[in-house]
Amino acid sequence: MTIAHCHLRCRLLPLVFALLLQGVLLLPAMAADNRQLRFTTYNPPRGMEGQMATWLADEAKKRSNGQIDIQVYFGGSLLNARETLNGVKAGLADLGFLFVPYYPKELSAWTVAEPFIIGPVAPEKRAAFFWELYDGSPELEHVLSQWNQKLVSIHVFGQHSVGSPKPIKSLADLKGLRVRCAGGYDALHMSALGAQIVFFKGAEVYSAMQKGAIDANYTPITSYYKYKLYEIGDNHHLLSIPQFTGAAGLITINQHSFDKLSADQQQILLETGRTYSAVESSMIVGLEKEYAAKMTNAGLSLINVPKDQVLAWAKDCREESKAKWLEKTQGKGGGKDFLAKAEALLKKYQD
Repeated sequence: MTIAHCHLRCRLLPLVFALLLQGVLLLPAMAADNRQLRFTTYNPPRGMEGQMATWLADEAKKRSNGQIDIQVYFGGSLLNARETLNGVKAGLADLGFLFVPYYPKELSAWTVAEPFIIGPVAPEKRAAFFWELYDGSPELEHVLSQWNQKLVSIHVFGQHSVGSPKPIKSLADLKGLRVRCAGGYDALHMSALGAQIVFFKGAEVYSAMQKGAIDANYTPITSYYKYKLYEIGDNHHLLSIPQFTGAAGLITINQHSFDKLSADQQQILLETGRTYSAVESSMIVGLEKEYAAKMTNAGLSLINVPKDQVLAWAKDCREESKAKWLEKTQGKGGGKDFLAKAEALLKKYQD
């Protein structure tokens, strides 16, 4: 070996060693690019919400080439419905499904559309309304940031319904009946029809209705099917209501968990969340038809409430609902201007 070769070898050895060392040090960093996130939802795997939770997990994993691995905990197995907001804040779960009416004080600004019965019937218009309201309203983002969370997606609900083993054939037949609903403005609206409001968790409604503790349940058609309430009794009736209740579901992520994602992963997750709303909206109409057919074939009587009845109902309780919202949200985000902004935007998306 010549002296020149020896000198070249001596110069290259440190370089080769440095490159090897750099490669070793990069291995943990490369492994850290793979993120496993725990997603808690009180919903069961079946039904719209369960299907979409699975879709979100699968789609995020596909788009990130396996880097984002979302593990879904169904049926409240990690956190129940009322624990989710605090649980995600504390990092007990990375992502959570929040049903806004369960948090009227904590997420007050997000309830701004709930006082309005009338609005867009088409689910895709509802989703577009909520996203436009969010994009143009810093107060909505601020509410979530106070709970150490960031918005991933908005979940809208399909056509509402109220069903019973009793022969209800119009909204007027609800007067005096014990009707279970999620609370909040749903309760106010049902009360305007003369119903007596009772509260049960979604998973408890079947047993409560079967035992006669409640006469009827007010919920989206997809949820009515999900909980198999149509099986109860020999003469089950379901009123399909062409209305917009304003309630929404949110999928949020713990801010610290989000910050740990790379910039690319953050973008993928947020873009997947936007797509979630579009996919879910398009699925609702098809599922409603499918579920309505299955319930009808099982013996349920499905009745479509005429729109003029819904308009009269909305007129009876609209101003009271708006006044209640202003009173309850005073000093918690929103206010008259925000309420007026939401109302004007609803008119833009009106069917």
